[in-house]
Amino acid sequence: MNAGHERRHTASRALTALAVLFSCGAALALGPGEQSPALSVFWFAGLGGASVFGGWLAWNSITSTSRLRDQLSLIDTAFRAVDIAVVGVDDRGVIFFANAAAGRLTGVEQGDLAGRDFDEAFPLHGAADGAPVLLETLQSSCGEQAQALRAVLRDANDSEHVLDISCACEEGGRRRVSFVAMEDVSIPHDISLELFWQANHDALTTLMNRRGFEERLHKAIAAGGEPDKQHTLLFIDLDRFKLINDSGGHAAGDEFLRQIATVLRHRVRTTDVLARMGGDEFAVLLRACPVEQALRIANAIRMDVSNFRFVWREKVFHVGASIGLVVLSDPAASAEDVMEQADSACYAAKEAGRDQIRVYHARAASHQPRADMNIVETIHDALERDGFRLFRQRIAGLDEANAGMRHFELLLRLVDREGKIVPPMVFISSAERHNMMQAIDRWVLSHALPAIRRECEATPGSLPVFDINLSAESINDSRFPAFVRDQLALHKVPPQAVCFEITETLAVANLSKAAELIRELKELGLRFALDDFGAGMCSFAYLKHLPVDYVKIDGAFVRDMFAEPMNRELVSAINNIAHSLGMKTIAEFVETEGSFNRLREMGVDYAQGHAVGRPFFFT
Repeated sequence: MNAGHERRHTASRALTALAVLFSCGAALALGPGEQSPALSVFWFAGLGGASVFGGWLAWNSITSTSRLRDQLSLIDTAFRAVDIAVVGVDDRGVIFFANAAAGRLTGVEQGDLAGRDFDEAFPLHGAADGAPVLLETLQSSCGEQAQALRAVLRDANDSEHVLDISCACEEGGRRRVSFVAMEDVSIPHDISLELFWQANHDALTTLMNRRGFEERLHKAIAAGGEPDKQHTLLFIDLDRFKLINDSGGHAAGDEFLRQIATVLRHRVRTTDVLARMGGDEFAVLLRACPVEQALRIANAIRMDVSNFRFVWREKVFHVGASIGLVVLSDPAASAEDVMEQADSACYAAKEAGRDQIRVYHARAASHQPRADMNIVETIHDALERDGFRLFRQRIAGLDEANAGMRHFELLLRLVDREGKIVPPMVFISSAERHNMMQAIDRWVLSHALPAIRRECEATPGSLPVFDINLSAESINDSRFPAFVRDQLALHKVPPQAVCFEITETLAVANLSKAAELIRELKELGLRFALDDFGAGMCSFAYLKHLPVDYVKIDGAFVRDMFAEPMNRELVSAINNIAHSLGMKTIAEFVETEGSFNRLREMGVDYAQGHAVGRPFFFT
């Protein structure tokens, strides 16, 4: 029951009591006169009864009001120090109690809330869809097992509050009393939105990333469409981008990617989805776009990229774009299937001479593009004739305790029969598509361990550590731990000298398998590093399930620390949380002396990048 209603009810009982007392007084004044004794007795008996009844009403009114006041005072005291807004509502939806936090939440005085309609005092809207959230909706979710409902409230100062709301109801006869608790989670909500944005967008170009794009693609495939409203996918691979990276370094490559992202933005429609898929690859989801129109857009993109001139330190660069096009006509296809089709069409465009557009045709689905098959044949050939080469890059300690430690990452290169080096970005994706990564991982381990043993024997008093990357195939291979044990025994290598690197994305996608592999091999003495941490913006909670020794902070954050304050905060947060879990941190892509010194001041343990040392031949 609300305070206003209780006051009206109390006043009514008091008036009734006063009316009876007034009648009694009038009766005493007038008296029964000269009537019969029986009538007089009846008159005074009735008068006495009425007086007693009136007195009882008056006393009950006073004591009920006092008892209600004491109860509300007790409730207010209980919730006064609570930072969560608590509101009591009667069966008519009128507020009879509100604590101080409720007043602060609405921006009005606490006492002014009593007697107001709840829906009028708290105009709530759903956080997801903006639809009004009424009291009856909250009451329908009463119960201990009910989850909190998230809603948005705009206060008297026009500020928005994101609330987690719970409701408890009590039935008493025909009356229903409800207590509504509202916790303001605006700041955590803003942080979660920022983390959600980071998880689905590319930090360099601010375009959507692969993860976010594939989610949109999956929904577009599932939605289907009329024949004239079919969605279309474009997969764009930039030609000659490597020349910019080789000539100007990563700084030039990053600036070019930022500028080319702007070029692409201006060409696609507002209804389309543009994403950077990684490296120099982009994708566009053209919504409700038939193939003829999609071809016109693809050709316009190709021409825009071809006509774009990138200037870096007085040098002028121009690139091209090879584009694969797929019409989303099969609702049973997965996002991975469609991306592979687009990738195949893009390879066909490159094979045709680059700066071309090719449309994927289902009739040719069983035939891989010749360029892709050539890479597969090259990989097979390299495995048979030991055509791979291992390079190592130094990882430097940033404090006195780690400065003397010799720590390296092993990097894989493929040398074809003509003696040309094929970079990983060219052959790794083909190896993954054709399930060849497990064979490559085993080749790396079996050829790296003899060289690692020689390094250990050369400096017996200072054991080096070599990081070796693992693929998803090896993580999921139950026979891999036995292979590692056999190789360590065969080459007599101390397990502490080997550190396996697993990317954050792979670890989270194969969480149980990764955790099992890490625990099993750590029992032998091997170490583990979680690579590219922060690239997927996954929850820090995953670190508790992955008992790694090192956390490698993704280079995209490290490289732009001075330009982006948010990146500095993320580097600091990753470093602090890793340390709290007993893990060492390694910053990737450290390319300047300034970054090197700043990371040391932040307490990061190790640094890797051109400012530390470039890769050099190992074996």
